[in-house]
Amino acid sequence: MPALRVTAGTLRGRRVPVPPHEVRPTSERARQAYFNIVGGRIAGARFLDLFAGSGIFSFEAVSRGAAPATAVERDKKYAAAIERLAKEWEAPVTVLARDVFTALPRLEGTFDLVYADPPYDFGRYDELIAAIGKIGLSDDALVAIEHRRLAVGRGPLADADGSSANGQRPTANELRAVRHVEYGEVALTFFAR
Repeated sequence: MPALRVTAGTLRGRRVPVPPHEVRPTSERARQAYFNIVGGRIAGARFLDLFAGSGIFSFEAVSRGAAPATAVERDKKYAAAIERLAKEWEAPVTVLARDVFTALPRLEGTFDLVYADPPYDFGRYDELIAAIGKIGLSDDALVAIEHRRLAVGRGPLADADGSSANGQRPTANELRAVRHVEYGEVALTFFAR
């Protein structure tokens, strides 16, 4: 079974198994780029990992000082694997085996960093951004959504121009795009209030 390596921190070098043919893991390069971008925010942050898959983002976050991480993964088999590793490594990762849209309204507390990695054929970005905007987020929370690289000006996450996902100016509680980066076929769009 292929595995992803935790690249920094207290769990550095440990390997997280990736279920075969079921999950499209983020490249190590894109993952490292994400953590470089949020680097100054990670220590002590509450981290939320949506569409967690193997859980590599949760483990990388706690390895780098986040405390704690919450991984949301609807596939019960994947969720159980994340939970087993968290116990084995004594990592502060809580796992919710639920659909993201079911889990989000039930989350308690405030999150500082949110990473969402939906399937590339995902068609509910506007709904996802709106749902994340309704959870407890710290004043300076940063939300990142991974998606397929798109041509400029196309798709719901193509531009980080200060508008909300639907192209309108955001209201006080809505998230607005603040940054967009690309690494090969992978793109990350960052949102803040």
